[in-house]
Amino acid sequence: MSGQRVHRRLLSVAAATMSIIIGALTLTGCSDDSGEAKAKGRDLTALQCPMVETGQNGGADQYRPAENAFDTAELLGLELAEAREKAARHSCEIIVSRQDDKNLPVPIEIDPTRIYVYVAHGVVSHIEGVGGGL
Repeated sequence: MSGQRVHRRLLSVAAATMSIIIGALTLTGCSDDSGEAKAKGRDLTALQCPMVETGQNGGADQYRPAENAFDTAELLGLELAEAREKAARHSCEIIVSRQDDKNLPVPIEIDPTRIYVYVAHGVVSHIEGVGGGL
């Protein structure tokens, strides 16, 4: 008798588990996700250049991307000269802050048209930031 109870209990647990799995698979299959991201605007995490000042908030200058701003990630993998040309087309200037594992001196003033990059073997390998300042 007790073996029969255990068998029924195992069957009910298995049935409940299968119901949950089937429900989860059904919900996953019903999503509208085709695998492609559908952007509805600018990537707010992108480091863009140039930036324009929008005023102050709590005594600190605030900036937003200019109309002709571009995502500085586009510079990654480019030869330094080519990256400088691309940045110049958007009125931006590239400052190399690290070259071949050596730190270089950089301006400390805030300038929202400066892109600080790392260069390895003549190629832009990392975007450190836009604007600078301490």
